[in-house]
Amino acid sequence: MSFGIWKNRLARLGIAMSVTVVAAAFVFNHLGADPERKPTQFEPEFLQNGTEVIVRSFRIGRDSSSNNAESEFTGTIQPRYQTAVGFRVAGKIESRHVDVGSRVKKGDLLFQLDPTDFDLQLRVAEADLVSAQSLVKQVVAEEKRLNQLRSSGSVSQSEYDLALANRDVAMARVDSAVKRLELARNQREYCVLRSDFDGLVTSIRGEAGQVVNIAEPILQMMQGEILEAVVSLPENRVVDARETESTVTFWSRPEICLKACLRELSPVADPVSRTYDARFQLLDIPKDIAIGMTATVRLRTPRRLGRRIPLTAVGHQEGQAIVWRILESTGRVEALPVEVLSYDDEFATVRGSLNDGDAIVSAGVQRMDSKVRVHLWNEPSR
Repeated sequence: MSFGIWKNRLARLGIAMSVTVVAAAFVFNHLGADPERKPTQFEPEFLQNGTEVIVRSFRIGRDSSSNNAESEFTGTIQPRYQTAVGFRVAGKIESRHVDVGSRVKKGDLLFQLDPTDFDLQLRVAEADLVSAQSLVKQVVAEEKRLNQLRSSGSVSQSEYDLALANRDVAMARVDSAVKRLELARNQREYCVLRSDFDGLVTSIRGEAGQVVNIAEPILQMMQGEILEAVVSLPENRVVDARETESTVTFWSRPEICLKACLRELSPVADPVSRTYDARFQLLDIPKDIAIGMTATVRLRTPRRLGRRIPLTAVGHQEGQAIVWRILESTGRVEALPVEVLSYDDEFATVRGSLNDGDAIVSAGVQRMDSKVRVHLWNEPSR
């Protein structure tokens, strides 16, 4: 290769090296020496010059903790106390004295059975008592007579002991007859079914002429005035339901909205629906709210959702998630521990001591420490 060709190549290489040196000097003079200059979109997001850095920042917006999570569940209105009522004896219903919707007081007559058989049992029990009492008189007199004869030796000890035993048996029969008479009177009284409390008749299952067994329900009664909305909750709302504000609205009366409180929550899920039965007691119930109405329970749960920040703003220090808050008055940064609640593709939701308007480092957090001084390349808040 000739000397002229080598000379041309060396000249070109020298020119390229000169251009590189000039470019490097330009970057140093304009980016490193002038920290007030903002990088363009084609320059690095994080440029360090000794202990001074230019960083992207993110301005904290309004805290989303004031948002409320609301969900709705549909159910029916049911009474707090509902009792199935039946007779304590079996028999044929003679008469019915209430209708569905009847309001009754304690002691009011509801149903009555045919008392014919019970009257007969009562007469038999009374006769048995009279017979037992007569027998007692006889054996007591016999025991006294034999006791007198025993002192003169006219009767043996065994004869007297037998008379004494007969007396005790007769007295026991009297006691048994008294109890049977009391039982017969009770059964006769049980032919009349009366209300044990003030309430409302919600359903009737028995009619006159019907033969019923012992304890067979023949009507259902609501006790008191307390009503509840009964709904089924999915398992992801079971915990929240205990610490929530709840209201109840009605399909037929949309203008009514009542406050409610959770009274009972089933500890076991339904094997088919995998939901938990919940009973919400209604407060300040209007008079026109009826049992069985369709009700919607709204659970309004204040949730502290935290603040959304870029994923790149979350760093870690000694196993703790942190963000670097920028102290704009001094140009310094401080590490602020946060709790990461959730992630998505671009943002993380965190909870911590962040305030509205705080600026945080949004990129390059892995290179930050409390000794550096930062210059902001501000981005609009979100």
